[in-house]
Amino acid sequence: MKHNYLLPIGILVLAGGILFQSNSSGPANNGNRATGAPGDGGTTCVTCHSGGSFGTVNIGLTINTDSGNAVTEYMPGATYSLAVDVSATSGTPSGYGFQMIALQDAGNTPTNSFQNAGSGVQLSTTASRQYAEHTSASGTGSFTVDWVAPASGAGDVTFYIGANAVNGNGINGGDNAALFDLTIAEMGGDTTDTTGNGDPNGLFDAPAASRLSAFPNPAVDVVQVNGMEDDELTGSIYSLNGQLVKQTKMSNGAIDVADLETGVYVLFIGEQHVRFVKQ
Repeated sequence: MKHNYLLPIGILVLAGGILFQSNSSGPANNGNRATGAPGDGGTTCVTCHSGGSFGTVNIGLTINTDSGNAVTEYMPGATYSLAVDVSATSGTPSGYGFQMIALQDAGNTPTNSFQNAGSGVQLSTTASRQYAEHTSASGTGSFTVDWVAPASGAGDVTFYIGANAVNGNGINGGDNAALFDLTIAEMGGDTTDTTGNGDPNGLFDAPAASRLSAFPNPAVDVVQVNGMEDDELTGSIYSLNGQLVKQTKMSNGAIDVADLETGVYVLFIGEQHVRFVKQ
């Protein structure tokens, strides 16, 4: 793994940079690849853009389910909403841009599975590699696009992003640029519950019970669960590979999760369950 998994509030990494002269309509759209990903060549947004007065450019990447929950692992074949946020620490940039590619770590194979580009985002393909990128400089620095996870067995996937803050003068000088990459793991398969309570039956495949909700989500110390008839029941917390990591009685619908490691978990209460993220 190249980086820690994505935390529910998103990961902010010092980075920035993309091409805005001949590439103001998107670098890949003009045949240029600027992410620094394996196979993209030696020229990146950082190569071309420098000398700006915008300080450090921050890139945030958040990967969410269709229900709005941030994830640290992907379910094969599932569709996720990606949010890329670009900002600068100094000055007032004229706009921001980005380019992103997703590669399977095994063989650096592109997933080529972006879809449903959001406002100001387009999907471009060059050299048989699909990219999500800006259509023009964005005043907000916020971009969204959906991503379909690869089939089971693909393994880790890394998102490579270049993004920058530009001054809008039509040339490469006076901008700030950098690169960022984030790796997300494939969820494990079904396992048998060795506690004697039965087979977890594919925790990561089971949809959360509609009556239960957990908040705050992501959680730091305590998860409060709503939708139970009895708020003093015993809760069983499983990792996504089916391992029982904690079992404790709830108090007023709350369960202590402070001792859990960062990640995504499934809380079972009787036959009902709800997912939550431990931050």
